[in-house]
Amino acid sequence: MTNSKTIYPPMETRISGPVIAIGDIHGWCKGIKDLFNHLKQEITNFEDCWVVFLGDYVDRGPNTKKTLEFLVDLWLNRPKTTFVMGNHDLSLSTFLKIIQEPENGGFSKHKSLLKSHHYCPEIPDQENMHLQGLRYPKYFDGESTFKSFGVEFPNNIELRKQFPESFCKFFQALPWAVEHDDYVFVHSGMDETVSYESNLIELRKRDFSIPKPTYLCDRTHWLAPKDTKKTIVSGHLYVEEIEYSENRIIMDTTGGEDEYMTALLLPENISFCLRPKKNN
Repeated sequence: MTNSKTIYPPMETRISGPVIAIGDIHGWCKGIKDLFNHLKQEITNFEDCWVVFLGDYVDRGPNTKKTLEFLVDLWLNRPKTTFVMGNHDLSLSTFLKIIQEPENGGFSKHKSLLKSHHYCPEIPDQENMHLQGLRYPKYFDGESTFKSFGVEFPNNIELRKQFPESFCKFFQALPWAVEHDDYVFVHSGMDETVSYESNLIELRKRDFSIPKPTYLCDRTHWLAPKDTKKTIVSGHLYVEEIEYSENRIIMDTTGGEDEYMTALLLPENISFCLRPKKNN
């Protein structure tokens, strides 16, 4: 519960010590609550650990609204908790114009980049909307998000009215990366064709004038930059089990299709998932 006097802290982007990374949630509120309670029971130093959520909190699953309530409560009340932005979070927040056009412009050109088959004429208030917002109704499985708020899809103006201030502040505060002494947490990964430092510079900028930010949206970032000395940890790319490679961990084990997201305790590399085991 928030009120007019609520103080919204910045989301931490530099952390140290033990970390619990949690993969894509996609509106599966019961799943993340059950997993979180399980982690509190199983990890003896849980309160000393940073919890880093890897993005994609909305869409596909049945209750985006309750999921956001849970995450905002953690943001405000559990100090060692932070988040990164996912492509679904970018798309929804720009569709609702929670994230607005930068002062230096940029969004006004985005509509010209929209391919005709991406176009959704039912979108109200399309002027100066980010490309990913324009694409939201057709490509981000957002019907369940609107349903969780009791709003007809894709009425973005009405859904924006239903968003409390705390949800807006949450989306506006989401960084694109969280840096640790040994890890970098990002939604999609890093561009392995350019240097590690070049990646970090762009991630820190959080430049919303970019029509398709590679660090949030790209599906080709399976590898880490060759010159990185840290391990890049991400969700976004679907894997049946956590995938480890040189300086790289990928851990979206649901693709938003069910509630059994995975958590990973670092540096121990101990994974936690409540998915029932298949019978042999």
